[in-house]
Amino acid sequence: MASILNNVSALGATRQLSATNLGLNKTIERLTSGKRINRASDDAAGLAISNNLGADIRIASQGRRNANDGISTLQTADGVLEEVTSLLTRAAELAQQAQGTTAGADSGTGKTALNAEFAKIIGTISDLNTNTKFNGTAVFGSTVSVAVGNFATVGVALGSITNITGTVDTSANAATAATSVAAAITAVSTLRGTIGAGQQQLQSVSNSLGIQVENFTAAYSQIRDADIADEVVNLSKFQILGQAGISALSQANQSSQSILALLR
Repeated sequence: MASILNNVSALGATRQLSATNLGLNKTIERLTSGKRINRASDDAAGLAISNNLGADIRIASQGRRNANDGISTLQTADGVLEEVTSLLTRAAELAQQAQGTTAGADSGTGKTALNAEFAKIIGTISDLNTNTKFNGTAVFGSTVSVAVGNFATVGVALGSITNITGTVDTSANAATAATSVAAAITAVSTLRGTIGAGQQQLQSVSNSLGIQVENFTAAYSQIRDADIADEVVNLSKFQILGQAGISALSQANQSSQSILALLR
């Protein structure tokens, strides 16, 4: 039916052109943002799932950083204990030397020199035990507690360094001191074993969290990220549809002019 009151063809063309422009704008938004989901209406279910995945990524990443910080703390302690082991070994050597009967070790001057060095070793070990800190917190005599993402909190108890006692100013005192040194070496070795086990545990957790972050990110990307190849195809499609829609709307508007020919 020919009508001059309603141009249905033009209305249809306008509606289709509006839908085309909406699709074109959405495609441009995805290309410029790199995201397939820019608002909840794009994919409500996908948005909810990806938000949870995003939180999991952040939690696992922070847990991994926490584990690495814990490893750094344990490495600090282990490095100090390595030096303590060297000091204790030297102390054992001094105690053995002080028990000797050679002229140098048995003389008053020799014993005094050995005892002075032994005392310095005792003082140094005590200072290391008290003043070794990580991020302002004393390392020895505390527990390294690390929150590692969705895993249970990992705790590694770092006991105080067993100090040595006694003197080596006489052969008898040197023998007693040697026993103290031997016990201290055993205690330090045990403590280093605890630290090594803690490092291995935290390293394993850190590696596991790294795998989690990788897989969570892949799943998150699959949901949220735009497929650029598809969007480029859509861009070309909507541009062509837009040009065709404008041309069709122009033709629909001109078609009503032909009705005037009936009035001539």
